[in-house]
Amino acid sequence: MNSYQLISKLRKVRDDTYLTTAAQALYHELVAICNDMKWKDVFFVRSNILCGNLDMSDNTLRKSRECLSNAGLIHFRSSKDKRIGCYYSFMKSISDDLLSSATSSATSSAISFATSSAKNEDDKNTSSAISSANIEDETQIPPIIDNINIKQEESLAHTHESTPPEKPKRSRKKEGDAKPLVYPFTSIAFMSAWTELVKTPKWKGKLNYALQISLNKLGKFEEEFAIRQIERAIESNWTGVVFSGTERDYQEWLKQKKYGNNQKPCTSKQEANDHALQQFITERQRREQGLVNEVERPF
Repeated sequence: MNSYQLISKLRKVRDDTYLTTAAQALYHELVAICNDMKWKDVFFVRSNILCGNLDMSDNTLRKSRECLSNAGLIHFRSSKDKRIGCYYSFMKSISDDLLSSATSSATSSAISFATSSAKNEDDKNTSSAISSANIEDETQIPPIIDNINIKQEESLAHTHESTPPEKPKRSRKKEGDAKPLVYPFTSIAFMSAWTELVKTPKWKGKLNYALQISLNKLGKFEEEFAIRQIERAIESNWTGVVFSGTERDYQEWLKQKKYGNNQKPCTSKQEANDHALQQFITERQRREQGLVNEVERPF
C-alpha cells in the first residue's frame, strides 16, 4: 500500500460516485498522515487536528468521513478518549483486536504529545521573554524573505488542489419517469382504451415522462373525443395521439355532436346568406308550379 495506489483508488471511485471537495481533501490528508506513521494498518488522528489542518468544522469532518466510508475508501471507528480522536484504516475494517493493539500505541503517543506540547509552550514563553528583552537593545533588522521559495510553494499548492467534481445534471426525463402518471379521466372506458394503447409495440417502451405529455394533451378535449383518439392511434399504429390537425377534427366533432349528421350549422354570415338564397329559389320554383303561395325574399 502506498500513496500512489490510494490516490488511484480515489480517482476510480470518483468516476462513479460523487464526492464533495471536503471529503476529497480529508482523504488526501489521511493519506499523508498514514505515510508519516509508516503505513500502519490502523492509525489514529485527533479530530481537532484534522479540522485545523483542513479549516473545516467538526460537523463537516463527520459528514466527509461518512462520505468516504460509504464509498469504501476508508474504515474508521471513533474513540471515547478525546486525546486520541478516531481510528482510521485504508485496507480493512477495524476489528476489536486491531483496535486494542492500536489503542495502547495511540494512548502513549497522545500522552507524549500532550507532555511535549506543554514543554514547548513553556520553552516558547521563555524564549519570547528573552527575545523581547534582546530586541530592545539591538537594532531591528528586517527579515529576509526568499521570494523564490514562496513562489515554488504557491505553485505546488495550486498543482495539488483537487478540482471540484461537476455536479451531475438532473434529467427531466428521469425525474418524470419516477413520478406516477396523472390521468385526466378515470372512467372504465378511458382506462381500458389507454391500457390497450400502452401495450402496443410503439408505446410499450415509452417512459412515464412521454406518456404524461400525451395524457396532458388528451385532457384538453372531452373524454369521448379523447377515447376516440386513443382508438384511432391503436388502429393506425400511431406513435402519438394529438397532432397539428387534431384541433380541427375536434371542432368538427363538436359540430356533429351538437347538430347531428343531417343538418350542417351555418358557421359564417356568407354561409347563412347562401343557405337563405337556396331556400328562396326552392320556394319560388314551388310557387311557380302552384304548390305554395308567393313568399317574400328573405334579404
